[in-house]
Amino acid sequence: MKAHNQILLSGVAAIAMMASAAPAMAQADAPADTATDTNDIIVTARFKNESLQDVPQAISAFGEETLAKIAARDITDLAPSTPNVSIQPVATFSNSAAIFIRGLGAQGIESTEESPVGISIDGVYVTRPVATMLDTFDLDRIEVLRGPQGTSFGKNSLAGGIAAYTKNPGRDWGVQAEVTVGNYGRMDARAAVDMPIIRDVLAARLVLNKETYDGFFTNRLNGKKIGGQDRLTLRGTVVFTPTDNLDINLKAFLVRDRSSAPGGDSAPDRSKLLWQVFGFEEPNDGAFTIGRDFPTNHDTDQLGFISNIGLDLGAVQVKSITGYIETDDFNDSDYDQSEVFFFPTFRVQSHRQFSQELRLQSDFSDRDDALSRLNLVFGGYYLKQSFELAQAFPTLPILLAPTVKFGSEDFVTQSNTAKALFGQAIYGITDRLNITFGVRQSWESKDYFRDPVGTLLSPAFFTTRATVKSLAEMEAIANTNLATGKAFKLGYDRDRMSFKGGIDYRLTDDVMVYAGYSQGYKGGGFGARSATPSTAGPTEDNTSELFEAGFKGDFFDGLLRLNLTGFVTKFKQLEFGVFFPNPNVASGQETAQLNIGSATSKGLELEATLKPTQNFRLMANVGYLDAKYTDFCADIDGPSASPTVPVSTCGDVTTLPNGTYLVDVDHTNLKLVRAPKWQTQVSADYSVPLGSAGSLSFRAAALYRSTFYSSVANELGGRTGDFVLVDGSIGWESADARFRAMLWGKNLTNKTYVSAYTPTAQFFNQRFYGAPRTFGLTLGASF
Repeated sequence: MKAHNQILLSGVAAIAMMASAAPAMAQADAPADTATDTNDIIVTARFKNESLQDVPQAISAFGEETLAKIAARDITDLAPSTPNVSIQPVATFSNSAAIFIRGLGAQGIESTEESPVGISIDGVYVTRPVATMLDTFDLDRIEVLRGPQGTSFGKNSLAGGIAAYTKNPGRDWGVQAEVTVGNYGRMDARAAVDMPIIRDVLAARLVLNKETYDGFFTNRLNGKKIGGQDRLTLRGTVVFTPTDNLDINLKAFLVRDRSSAPGGDSAPDRSKLLWQVFGFEEPNDGAFTIGRDFPTNHDTDQLGFISNIGLDLGAVQVKSITGYIETDDFNDSDYDQSEVFFFPTFRVQSHRQFSQELRLQSDFSDRDDALSRLNLVFGGYYLKQSFELAQAFPTLPILLAPTVKFGSEDFVTQSNTAKALFGQAIYGITDRLNITFGVRQSWESKDYFRDPVGTLLSPAFFTTRATVKSLAEMEAIANTNLATGKAFKLGYDRDRMSFKGGIDYRLTDDVMVYAGYSQGYKGGGFGARSATPSTAGPTEDNTSELFEAGFKGDFFDGLLRLNLTGFVTKFKQLEFGVFFPNPNVASGQETAQLNIGSATSKGLELEATLKPTQNFRLMANVGYLDAKYTDFCADIDGPSASPTVPVSTCGDVTTLPNGTYLVDVDHTNLKLVRAPKWQTQVSADYSVPLGSAGSLSFRAAALYRSTFYSSVANELGGRTGDFVLVDGSIGWESADARFRAMLWGKNLTNKTYVSAYTPTAQFFNQRFYGAPRTFGLTLGASF
């Protein structure tokens, strides 16, 4: 496979060699807009509208045209085109995104935890991991920000951020429709309607998106498909501009997801209870044939409202962003990934979040003094979120205590309040030299209530949701258990200041060099599945420091674009949830929330575009990553019994009930999760004009990732990578751009590979696979 890597990198090396002489040949006196058709998307990463090439930081952006060209269905399709970025569904929850940027991310779904990578929709920071798998229809653009965004992105961000912006109504009446049919029963229908109610004053846009497919997996018990999707999204936008200086943008969206749980199997391991108790071992009948003896319905309802109001007062512009999102889930999961009735669960959850951001931004463009080169932003941020979760276990504790003929259900809830004041200044010392400084002061409080005991449910081995108690019932039981000392409450109040600074210099109108420093952080979390206060947390705040330098340039009148970034990121107090057995609770296991230590991520990122002719384009992105733990002292194996108090050679020893202990062990030799040393994609686009018959387009892309691990403990079953994935498409568009058709395919070589691996205490190993070869036909029309 090293040969594959050399082939993919050879084209990039050739482009880089061409650039060595480029500055001398560039048109220094050419206007900045001479580079045409090179993905010049306007982004707002620094609270201002500016071209992607003018932002002195590592950022990739995808507009509507690019999203259509790569046949993007959701944000997982962005990762191949972005260096050092991995996006895929969370292993057990297909509508949740596991996002890793530069070697750090999260693949959990518990609302007590925050992701190191933030997601925002139309400026509203999304605080919950569930329902973050954003679809790409009707998006104006998506920005992928690599590196900490501690001063200018939503709440805050430890490793990076993804900002999605939906389209606004057009000036005229219009209809946009799209239908996709594909293998595995895929059928997507999408439509958007623009309605200018009062011309230039009041307009609306309505969007419908229905996505369905049967799933890639077959249940060996009954031959039915597993892992399918059934999701309906409705969105409405109203834009009201009563005066020239006031803009009111109101959005509402509704998501109704009735998908099934993702497919996966149980990786063979005879040390686990699935073999020792039940004698079950996964048959060797192919990756996409699995066993299910339990319902796997994942139902999610989400409702959201977003308000963006802008007021132009001349020298000052006021921006208000208000967001409210509520999400309700009821999920059935066969966690043991087998046809044995061992570890099924029901999860019922409710989440609410409200946020308000207010910004004041200067506009001195009409001045002719030094202030004309100053851009100031001051703002405040407020967030209130809360959630409740009850999880029911039809087989527990009966499997651990056969005389107890009951299932069980437990409860957790948490509320969180975050406040911040922030400011940013960008000043042009000269027409070519700019400096940037940002600061953010944050205050955060969390209140956590956990009842690991919960209640027993009768009958045992129930298979219907009717047996599951409601959230209100479970909260009442939790309060009773709290009074008897079986449940517990924890919380904290913390504050933190983060900084950002940078400098950029334009060598020519088309070439910029820059350097920057930024800090990010993620508030400490609690363990939603923890059983004791000592394992629940809270963890310490996770922090990051980024040192970054690079250049962005267009050369030879737009023939070549090169963006190169080098970075060093230092992470401290990294937090992970670790499964381990605990016989003192009904489920027999818990997830401890731990600060495992520190890591340093170093690397290079190259994004290159070469357009030798008007109709032919070559693109390449290369990510090199050297991510290592500098401190990893934790117990990731679970409690162990000892007649005397054991000793840790690197950290702490935690005493648990019944003479068991958590003993910290040095694990700095482990690799970070989803941190391949190399990630490379090369692609080629070619269009053929057909005159009045429109045009044909052809695209091919190849993605390579070197070896990486998908689990914290680096189990061999989760070792993956070191292969190539190939995508391609053939498209047609009419001469007036009103009609289009595209035949597309992904993973064309039908590569089978492990995408996620989750060891679950002493019970079993959950193993998940990437999508096999998929293909389809997309038809679109605009009127």
